[in-house]
Amino acid sequence: MKLLILCLYIIANLSYNGKASLESFMPTKDNMILADTTKGTHKSCSRPCKFNVKPRRCTYDFEISPSIEENGRPTLTINNLTPGPSIKVCLHDIVIVKVKNKVPNQDVTLHWHGVEQKGTPYMDGVPMITQCPIVYGSTYEYAFIASNPGTFFYHSDSVNHQSDGVYGTFIVDQPQPLEPHSSLYDYDRSEDHTMIIGTKFNELLTGRLEDINEIRPDNLVVNGDEMDTKIFVIQGYGYRFRFINAIALECPLLINVERHPMTIITSDASPVRPVITDAVRLYPGERMDVVVRANQRSGGYWIRVSGEGVCDGLNAYAMLLYSGFNYTNLLEQGPTAELEQDYETIIYGQQLRSLRDMSPVTKVKSVYLSIDKNAPKFKDSDIDFSYRSDAMSKKPFFPAVLASESVLQINGKNFLYPNAPYLLKSRDVNPDIICNVGEESEHKEPQCLQVLKAEANEVLDLVLANEGLHTNDTYTFHMHGKSVQVIATWENPTNTPVSKADFLKLYSEDLITRNARNPPIKDTVAVPNKGFTVLRYTPTFGGSWLLECRSCSTVLPVAILITVPLSIPKLVVDTLPSCGNYRPADTLLN
Repeated sequence: MKLLILCLYIIANLSYNGKASLESFMPTKDNMILADTTKGTHKSCSRPCKFNVKPRRCTYDFEISPSIEENGRPTLTINNLTPGPSIKVCLHDIVIVKVKNKVPNQDVTLHWHGVEQKGTPYMDGVPMITQCPIVYGSTYEYAFIASNPGTFFYHSDSVNHQSDGVYGTFIVDQPQPLEPHSSLYDYDRSEDHTMIIGTKFNELLTGRLEDINEIRPDNLVVNGDEMDTKIFVIQGYGYRFRFINAIALECPLLINVERHPMTIITSDASPVRPVITDAVRLYPGERMDVVVRANQRSGGYWIRVSGEGVCDGLNAYAMLLYSGFNYTNLLEQGPTAELEQDYETIIYGQQLRSLRDMSPVTKVKSVYLSIDKNAPKFKDSDIDFSYRSDAMSKKPFFPAVLASESVLQINGKNFLYPNAPYLLKSRDVNPDIICNVGEESEHKEPQCLQVLKAEANEVLDLVLANEGLHTNDTYTFHMHGKSVQVIATWENPTNTPVSKADFLKLYSEDLITRNARNPPIKDTVAVPNKGFTVLRYTPTFGGSWLLECRSCSTVLPVAILITVPLSIPKLVVDTLPSCGNYRPADTLLN
């Protein structure tokens, strides 16, 4: 209760003061009483959003536990559901989610994918970065403001847990007049017209020590079903559909609606200039809102989802049903051959243009991030098959996985989770494990806590370079806490490896097309094989934020930590749950 009251007080201050942040929140008296000014608890905050209405406090109770589906397949569920319960709130509502972990021998956290955590960076849900993990039998309470509208989703920070079913939709609506593309559609029924796509495996991945990248999913599912999701429309009207790729592995998706063109209106919750297409591609973690107009002959049509990458050859379907049509006929006929056509144009988020123009930037700091597979050199005596502890002598440590395979790395290193939550207890983090981005070569071990220090409002161009010397894959990265501008995406037309020297030459000679005027604003981006993606990142509020490739590896994490100065009051730190005697494995898996 103490934590709840504290969070509500902070959030109430932020909600009614657009310039407020944790930096400005300091108690005026040691004995001040924190009061809950929101009044009233609402089990469900799904409602039409209106002007001049006070935000609601939206409380949800989540219990994550193992379960067995009707077909005998093991899974993880939230309140016995997978996907988990949908969260739908209005802009500026206070979201409170109490998460209880009932998964034996497993630690969990929940990440709110795409949600800005302005003023509440400790609610981002990254273990040992923003919080202590939720251990078996305990409960953690998330509380934050729904400060940006759009289509989001939540998921476990663990790739295994998410793959086993811990994910769900999170929609933040706003009053209809504020929607920039509301004139393009007649209805926005997010409860019925949201498609969240996941995978199914024939075994429970939770608790496996092997690399699950070698395990292929068996099925794609839309809202938990392979072919049973129904979307009802009335002829002659336009509808807003929301697509979410909630797959944790490197599994891009192609989506099309039979005989119905789509008008793309948002990507990763950010409005874009409308584009009409027959098919869209979504990378893992991406979301896209489209408008579909029911202007065909009354009947039933298939919405097809086709997998690529590790999901190649897998398909899932939903039914677009006009009012009054008997869908049993559609099921008897099955998907039509028309869905097998080759599409001349497939649109994905990084090809779009933002709805608003950006201000010119005069000073930019460029940070080059080399992404490639490496096999670090070491002696057999360096391999340690046990976890390290504070009692062991210091020596170079090489995880056993490096003895048999190469691993994907950034600047030649894998990310190492700290021994204490970096955001809350930075002084307790062992300084020997930290390496600054760009100076990783000075660190002897293949893993380190890769930290990029940034100042508030400093403009950074993050060059994600998929050099492709030892790999031929495209990789998807997610930026926590705040969206970025995608300035450029380039793939080598000769399909040969690229280097930093190649990038500098191409960039200086304007051979890489850049869009700094109206770049798409995203939090999830793809980095093409043997190519570059340039992200412009301007931190406007403090925190510790991961830039991670969750789908790159389940063996050793691939990420960097961007830190922006932030002074969290001791009152806040002391009120948040502490780790106690919890000590994570030094190679805490992502």
